[in-house]
Amino acid sequence: MDNPTTESNQPLNLDSAAQAFSQVLDAEPEQEREQPASEQNQPAEQQEQPQGEPNASTEPQDQMVTVKIDGKEVEVPLSELKNGYQRQQDYTKKTMEVSEQRKAAEAETQRAQYERQQYAQNLHNLRVQAEAALQSQSQIDWDRLIAENPQEALRQKHLMDQRQAQLQQVYAEQQRVAQAIQADQRQGYQRHLSEQHQQLVDKLPEWKDEARAKAESAAIRDYLLGQGYDTDAVNSVNDSRAVVIARKAMLYDQMISKTDAATKKVANLPTKVEQPGSGANPNLDRRTAAFQKLSKTGRVEDAAQVFAQFL
Repeated sequence: MDNPTTESNQPLNLDSAAQAFSQVLDAEPEQEREQPASEQNQPAEQQEQPQGEPNASTEPQDQMVTVKIDGKEVEVPLSELKNGYQRQQDYTKKTMEVSEQRKAAEAETQRAQYERQQYAQNLHNLRVQAEAALQSQSQIDWDRLIAENPQEALRQKHLMDQRQAQLQQVYAEQQRVAQAIQADQRQGYQRHLSEQHQQLVDKLPEWKDEARAKAESAAIRDYLLGQGYDTDAVNSVNDSRAVVIARKAMLYDQMISKTDAATKKVANLPTKVEQPGSGANPNLDRRTAAFQKLSKTGRVEDAAQVFAQFL
């Protein structure tokens, strides 16, 4: 039998250290299999839980709340209602933030435009002064001035050259500023058109269909031209409200035209003579009643009802 004391006094090499570490690992499962006496002595009913029984701490059911959607009362979970409200609050907050950012951007754009216009005005004033000074110098009798005062003639010539160079710079700067102002105006007009287009789609959701929007736009254009508007006036319409009003007028005139045609069609129908002993025609009775009502009221709805009887 090996002496453990002797082994413990010897220095560990790599193999002996690995062997000792392996023994420790092999000893761990034995320790894990040992259970405290308190756990071994527990009754079986405490160690085993019956299966299939629901947990006593189940969460309460979500409360249902009655809300009105599209005119109908519907029950929805309270949690869903809260989530929807929170989403609406987030959307409203983001919409307000976007609106504030847009207002801030518009204010900054207006400030920049004002400063550019002020700069353009200053350039104009400088140009007027330089042109006036050069005009005054052009009245100088240079031959006489050179003969009488050569130094003054040289000074005036140098001053004139400076003013001419300055005036050329003013011309170039004025052209640059004018181009910048025109670019701002084009961008502003494009933003206006984009905003009006979005407002038009919001007011006329059916215009989300590009084909329908294009067809109705062409119809409105023809309608306005037919009402006496010239081409320039129609092409310059850039307000969504004007387009909506024009569309309503066009649709109303189309409805009146169809109603008048239906009324004339009813008036021109031949009167059917009933044979003796034949039963009453319910369709004819309805047509007669509808036409008589139209004759009394003259309303568009009654005319449409008359027309419907012949379909």
